[in-house]
Amino acid sequence: MIRLYEPRDREAVRQICCDTADAGEPMESFFPDREVLADLVTRYYTDYEPSSTWVAEQDGRVIGYLTGCLDTRRFLRVMAWRLVPVTFIKALSRGTLWHPQVVKLLSANLSRWLKGGFRREVSLWSYPAHLHINLQRGHRGQQLGRQLVEKFFGQVREAGLNGIHVGVSSENERGRRFFESVGFVPLTREARFRSPDTQRVACTIIYGKRF
Repeated sequence: MIRLYEPRDREAVRQICCDTADAGEPMESFFPDREVLADLVTRYYTDYEPSSTWVAEQDGRVIGYLTGCLDTRRFLRVMAWRLVPVTFIKALSRGTLWHPQVVKLLSANLSRWLKGGFRREVSLWSYPAHLHINLQRGHRGQQLGRQLVEKFFGQVREAGLNGIHVGVSSENERGRRFFESVGFVPLTREARFRSPDTQRVACTIIYGKRF
């Protein structure tokens, strides 16, 4: 079943986010605190724009989701002025920022992130909406992702918007093939993350779809 998100789905969405955050694999390879990561990645969509979020459900259990946003400018404002400061304080109180894994991560990337902030290297006039999609392992390749994005495409059309963008890791070949199969085309490539262990810079490919 594909349906709109409900408040009772919040914990399931957060868990799936953490279980799939590393190109479909669990987040623990790069970050130790699931609560903090889930706040950063999902809280805007579940708490500020739940009407644009969809879930895939099987036997009463959420097995995947699409978190959508119809106004990326609003998303950036809420993240910068509300969610990031609150999450930063939470990370301080939980001791997350002093974890050796996080110290290495920040040391490798802090200057890059400060220079880039939450900037999107894509025209928000041409592609004002965006989305994220994640499915649990074992439920991929079953057309669930396509059904989820079709639901969100309908919302974008109904809102009269002219485009959507999405970011996909350059190393996530499955994700890239999926978005290309539903009509997205690559717009630009951004360096977003430096591995604290190898110093290799991971790139994000920004895809866009016009309506």
